[in-house]
Amino acid sequence: MPHFAVDESAHAHRKVMRAGNAAFGLWVRFGSYACDHLTDGMVPAEIAAMYGTAPQLAKLTKLGMLHGAGHDCPRCAQPEQGDYVLHDYLGPNPSRAVVEQRREKAAEKKREQRAAAESKKNRDGNEDDSSANRDGNAHENASNRPPLFEDFPGQEGASPGDSSQTRARPRPSPSPSPASPPEKLASKGARSAAAGPDIPDFGRPLVDQMTAAGMVVSWRLSEVEWFAIHAHIKRSSVAAMVTFIRERWNPADPPKTARYLTRIWSDMPDLPEGTPTQPPPLPAAVGSDVVPFRDRQQQASDDMFDRAMARAQARMQQKETS
Repeated sequence: MPHFAVDESAHAHRKVMRAGNAAFGLWVRFGSYACDHLTDGMVPAEIAAMYGTAPQLAKLTKLGMLHGAGHDCPRCAQPEQGDYVLHDYLGPNPSRAVVEQRREKAAEKKREQRAAAESKKNRDGNEDDSSANRDGNAHENASNRPPLFEDFPGQEGASPGDSSQTRARPRPSPSPSPASPPEKLASKGARSAAAGPDIPDFGRPLVDQMTAAGMVVSWRLSEVEWFAIHAHIKRSSVAAMVTFIRERWNPADPPKTARYLTRIWSDMPDLPEGTPTQPPPLPAAVGSDVVPFRDRQQQASDDMFDRAMARAQARMQQKETS
């Protein structure tokens, strides 16, 4: 049977990070349904309503991972009213016609093998093959089996409005790519003064500004976790990430590792156009006798993030009640 193809880098793709675990899980479940029933990526309205919620469907449609009736994607078929279609399902995943053709071809080969075995049995008059014949038959059967997995590693192609989508090429071995995340991980000599792990070049400004603000955590992270932090920096900025954490920092109970911060940054909205990318001025030392200076630009930035956080919390509450 066919298998729904998911790219190895899907876990850190910007669309998946924006969709969140619940909506991404729904997308994968739709893909499994389409493979099981050979619908060529179509998802009936009753299945969509049974598996997902209205906010999840709306989020997948807005991100271009799912299309409803009347969509304008030239590569995807038009579903019936109320139904959905997975974006770029065909290509990475075989069509119904291709799957049925492969099944018929595999069945025909099996019939030919059985007929040849029966003919040989009649000629020899002996039901037991020699060990050499048995080994040869086993090798022939193994070479004629249909592949367990499809050739394509995952979804490909960009949806409308997605002009910066990136995809990792299939790697010949499970060893990490030297160029992943997109900017090479920093030289082995770059280490944090506080924790001592290797810090990528793109993560150095974030670590330095967090430390300067008195927010010291362990930065001993895996390559995958640095990849996620790189995606947060690209979609917002280092200054926005520092401000977002500082507003929520509890000196009485600080986190011990930056791994906890990555979950908080996942809820941070994209940085609107025109927002300053430089961090606000910080005091030389944070203490009870030091009051940070807050100019108009900083106040406006803080107000913007407060409003964005309020909208994010409202969306989370709506998701929980739906």
